[in-house]
Amino acid sequence: MKNNTYDAIVVGSGATGGFAAKELAEKGLNVLVLEAGPQHDEELFQKTSGAFSSIGSLSRIKAGITGHHKQARASFYSEDKSFLFVNDWDHPYTSSADFFLFLRGKQVGGRFLSWGRVALRMSDYAFKTYSKEGTGVDWPIDYKELEPYYEHVENFLGLIGEEDNIPFVPNGKYIRKAGLSTLEKEFKKTVETKWPERKVMPWRYVKKEATPVDENDKRTTSPLAAGMATGNLEIRANAMVSKVNTDAQTGKATGVTYIDSESKKEYTVNADVVMLCASTVETIRLMLNSGGGKHPNGLGNSSGILGKYFMDQVPSWIFGNVPGKYGGELVDADNPKDNHGGIYIPRFQNLDKVTNPDFKGGFNIQGIVGRPMVPQGMESVFGLMGHGEMLPYKENYVSVHKRRKDKWGIPIPNINIKMYENEINLLKTQVQTQKDLIAAAGYKVDFAISPLGIAKEYDLLPNAPWYERLLFKLNYKKSVALGAAIHECGGARMGFDPKDSVLNAYNQVWDAPNVFVTDSACFPTNGSCGPTLTTMALTVRACEFIAKEFK
Repeated sequence: MKNNTYDAIVVGSGATGGFAAKELAEKGLNVLVLEAGPQHDEELFQKTSGAFSSIGSLSRIKAGITGHHKQARASFYSEDKSFLFVNDWDHPYTSSADFFLFLRGKQVGGRFLSWGRVALRMSDYAFKTYSKEGTGVDWPIDYKELEPYYEHVENFLGLIGEEDNIPFVPNGKYIRKAGLSTLEKEFKKTVETKWPERKVMPWRYVKKEATPVDENDKRTTSPLAAGMATGNLEIRANAMVSKVNTDAQTGKATGVTYIDSESKKEYTVNADVVMLCASTVETIRLMLNSGGGKHPNGLGNSSGILGKYFMDQVPSWIFGNVPGKYGGELVDADNPKDNHGGIYIPRFQNLDKVTNPDFKGGFNIQGIVGRPMVPQGMESVFGLMGHGEMLPYKENYVSVHKRRKDKWGIPIPNINIKMYENEINLLKTQVQTQKDLIAAAGYKVDFAISPLGIAKEYDLLPNAPWYERLLFKLNYKKSVALGAAIHECGGARMGFDPKDSVLNAYNQVWDAPNVFVTDSACFPTNGSCGPTLTTMALTVRACEFIAKEFK
């Protein structure tokens, strides 16, 4: 007989859910984690390959026939990684404005098992954008408040990186230095000589041991493993949470209702505290589907802005080869599977003064040069991806569909988001910057794409068969749409006042103080860094608060 009452329920088991489970269990709370997907056997991961492969248009079309017609648009999608993506037939969503590429993985460990592992601290350039730039809003916390929690996460996971002393991305705590390939070192010298303000640093990334295998040969994550080691944590896989239940008189959460994804039976579990860590869109969807009692328009929505101010980052890619250089290079690894890392150029625009008046905010560029282990007779390859900041707009929102439901009868999310003039102007500069970097390095471009289109000055995929070029032209727009960065955030933002925010400074729902949201839905602005390290730090901070307030 399963337990029905807990001190805390955590919805989702990814980066934030894993840390929520670990921190609360280590503090002595009896914790239940509910994960919508299964727990994968290790043999599935061993089938994955670290070898270089082409864009694989035909295999992506084949995947679409089996239910991955949207997920297969991910840049890192391949047949051997398909189990890390949801089936789009079972987990549909709609886009009421421009097409949004909603990439998801439901399994124990969530997207922590598939993310790029780049872990950068955000700074007050991101937390205080209104104070510094007069745009967006300020967060109700600053960097100094979050700094010890960043360090806590970094020390536990084991980060590989370098103290580069760049104010926009503050230094962290690293177990060893991250390296650069020979070609990346040459690229760094070329760029910093021509543009001193464009700093080229190694990735700061989480070691591969953060996703261990348990005694049953199941893949998990180190935060979940640490939580299980306390004896205070239970994980239920295949548990599709459909609603947070609340008390009609107080508005506080009493627990959640979930559906077993295999049997489709419905269950209710109770707790003193509920933490929502389901990922940005799924958390918003769950809160909107949890209306009733003192929450007629959705859980925590007395302000009327739940789901609004949804953001992503504007993406751009440029790929090609390095003339006269051949093969790949192992840098921080002994085998191709572990050859992680690369180059990162943090935002350098409009920081302490206006350097480009055409837009607010800025962008970063990250990628690799000469690392992929291509055959020795093949020219070395490079790839750079740009991530541009999107300002928070009330008109960009996530809602739930009025009629459509998923396989389990839960109303599906509808994503309404588009770029405005600021993002379009920023993206133009972002794309041109990538082109300038590659021209200075003397590389040859196979393709350069963004939501603005295919760059026409390059010979598109010159070494690919004609049908690959045709399929690429027909399909690229939805592969580089908003969502491709997988840095979606906002919709249940933190703030100073319940009139214009959903959460307070401790990620606590104003209207339901025993509910906490610590995934990227809580972001008031998105910056240009990846959000994952910040969400984990916010989770640790919230759990410390919960332990003091609710224990």
